Amino acid sequence: MEPNEKVEQRRVVLDGPGERREIVTERTESTPRESGISAGMVAIIAIVAIFAVGAVVYFVSSKNANESANRNANLEAASQTNNAQPPSTTIVQQPAAPAPVIIQQPAAAQQAPVIIQQPAQASRDTASDDANMQEVATKRLTEEPGMTSVSISISNAQAVLIGSVNSAATKAKAERLVKAIRGVKSVDNQIVVFSG
Repeated sequence: MEPNEKVEQRRVVLDGPGERREIVTERTESTPRESGISAGMVAIIAIVAIFAVGAVVYFVSSKNANESANRNANLEAASQTNNAQPPSTTIVQQPAAPAPVIIQQPAAAQQAPVIIQQPAQASRDTASDDANMQEVATKRLTEEPGMTSVSISISNAQAVLIGSVNSAATKAKAERLVKAIRGVKSVDNQIVVFSG
């Protein structure tokens, strides 16, 4: 029997000429339960809420730590490359309007200028990450023989390779070098292979 049920029994005796009968009736009534939240339910809701807030804080801090690690790794790779070669001059022009940014390589590299399109809504961190990745990629490509005419642009962690090389193996190697850079999400390899 439920705690909110009430059982009521009635006994009726019928006397008649020559006969006596007894009738027993039973009736069960349910009383409405108390409405309201119990203390246990409040405790469960509080624990779930605390867990959810903790999970959100953990994921946000992990994302920030990963972005910071990517940025630091690219800066470290760029500084190691700078120590191996004499420093090169890079000019970055960034107008206030979302126009192309032209990075001119030194004359010794004899490489075409690299043009970067930056969307107006790009955040400063994304733009600086892209610039760091592009600097590392450009240095790695210029160090490789046969890749002096290859140019790269990186926007939103997506790299585009253009230029020409003398073999499919050199084209594939250029793509592998760029994919290996920390933070690069994809590579669009538009390098043309020529023979002769």
